[in-house]
Amino acid sequence: MKTARLSIAVVGVVVVVVLSVGSTVAQIDPRMPEGPNRDLVVRTCSACHDLSNIYSTVGRSRKRWSQTIEDMVLVGLKITPQDRALVLDYLATYLPQP
Repeated sequence: MKTARLSIAVVGVVVVVVLSVGSTVAQIDPRMPEGPNRDLVVRTCSACHDLSNIYSTVGRSRKRWSQTIEDMVLVGLKITPQDRALVLDYLATYLPQP
């Protein structure tokens, strides 16, 4: 009986994890351009706000995207220097100033 309960609990946890991963992938808005580090940008930015905040601001210069990241750090974004560089590269490359 205990083995059955444990098995049910394990299956339940696996289902929750699979659904969580699937919903994260499903949340990537197709308006976010394909490119290296897209998933990192989505994970980093969508932790605090909707992705429409990003693609609706398309047209920023690299300097302005860098300032936007700094603004986000001031309001609590935790990001390593390496990830910050990757996020900035993605934004400046795929959502650049026309």
